[in-house]
Amino acid sequence: MNLNDAPIRKKLTWVIMLTSTVVLVVTAAAFITYEVFAFRQALVQNSQAIAQITAAQSSAAVSFEDEKGCQEILSKLQAEPTILLAALYAKDGKLLACYPASASVVSLPARLPAREYAIEHGTLNISVPVRQDNKTIGALYLEWDLSPAYRRLRWYTGMVIAVLIGSLGIALVISNWLQRRISGPILELAETAGKVSSSRDYSVRAKKYGDDELGHFTDSFNHMLGQIGRQDEALRKNEEQLRTLNTELEDRVTHRTAELAATNQELEAFAYSVSHDLRAPLRHIDGFAQILEEEIQKDPQAARRYLSRIRMSVQNMGRLVDDLLKLSRVGRVELKFETVRLNAIVDEVLADLKPEMANRAIEWRIAKLPSATVDSGLVKQVLTNLISNAIKYTRPRALSVIEIGTEPAEGGTAIFIRDNGVGFNMKYANKLFGVFQRLHRTEDFEGTGVGLATVQRIIRLHGGKIWADAELDKGATFHFTLKGIAAPV
Repeated sequence: MNLNDAPIRKKLTWVIMLTSTVVLVVTAAAFITYEVFAFRQALVQNSQAIAQITAAQSSAAVSFEDEKGCQEILSKLQAEPTILLAALYAKDGKLLACYPASASVVSLPARLPAREYAIEHGTLNISVPVRQDNKTIGALYLEWDLSPAYRRLRWYTGMVIAVLIGSLGIALVISNWLQRRISGPILELAETAGKVSSSRDYSVRAKKYGDDELGHFTDSFNHMLGQIGRQDEALRKNEEQLRTLNTELEDRVTHRTAELAATNQELEAFAYSVSHDLRAPLRHIDGFAQILEEEIQKDPQAARRYLSRIRMSVQNMGRLVDDLLKLSRVGRVELKFETVRLNAIVDEVLADLKPEMANRAIEWRIAKLPSATVDSGLVKQVLTNLISNAIKYTRPRALSVIEIGTEPAEGGTAIFIRDNGVGFNMKYANKLFGVFQRLHRTEDFEGTGVGLATVQRIIRLHGGKIWADAELDKGATFHFTLKGIAAPV
């Protein structure tokens, strides 16, 4: 039977039972697998421990090839009823003693196995060297009976299967009860909807079973029937009025859409105008302040300091306007994808940032980076911002160490830029990529607080993500992925 055509009661039962079965079977399989693995590991470790102890106790007897002493040591193994066979060999392979003493030589291996232990034919076979003064002087062979262990595992498996069957029975009872509680109101709504559809009688109301989501839905359905009934009555009285209202509504929607489009264009024009008009007075103020600073004949140091602050503030405002313009353009720019070598872009960025590195001791550790199919201009902007930050925040260090490399990431390869700078407190990492969010004082490190927001927007446009980890005064690492990064060769 097609499940899509089945009644909702059967669908609910099937959903609950299928979910319960999958969960229980996976849990049971995981439990049995873990039990088998853990039991086997414990068995091997316990057996190896006994073998190591026995080998250590027999080292003196083996060194003198004392067969009687070796036999006495092996006879103590009768305390372990699961040991089937045991044998001590001299270095040249000579059999010194065996357990039980009556064991047939045929049942003992003529040559010790190469592996430390092996499980075959229902037994665990262990061979360990007998050492004295860190020299191998012989070997010990033990054969364990695994039938008690297998019986225990079969008992565990049977118990798990019984619990699984019992749990499924309980799940079936619960699913039947749940589906009646859930499907009852739904079927009532379906029946009421059918009556309304066939008879066009909008006075029919669905029965409400409770105040849960289905109860609220029933109230809404009944309220909707009342509204439809009133609207149907109004339509019958005046269909022409309804057509007029519909026409007016369509006209209003069209008019409002045109207004919204015009408003959008006005907002874009306003943004451009504000940015353009802000630039001109800022340039004038900066120019006049510079002239005033140069023309002062007297030597009022305080005035010079104030003038320097004016110029610094004006220049900072200019940078802020530039950063805001870059941020606003990122979301609207049309990406031009091309395949480029990321190392080449890094070289261009370092060449551009040479003035910032003047009189600085910087150790660069740049790995071989992959190629990527990206908008090279925007990705260069990302690398410029991140590398410039690394240079800036390592300024207090006598030797700055900046590393650029790759690392595995979920679904591909990530690029990282690591420095040994001042770092930051990870408690504030959630503010890192917000506009105007800064984790350091402006007096210590310049900046507008827009750069990392721009970086994040560019990386998201490329289908990637960016994150950072750091420790205060121990440096920071920025990681990012790009959808167009080529897979490592």
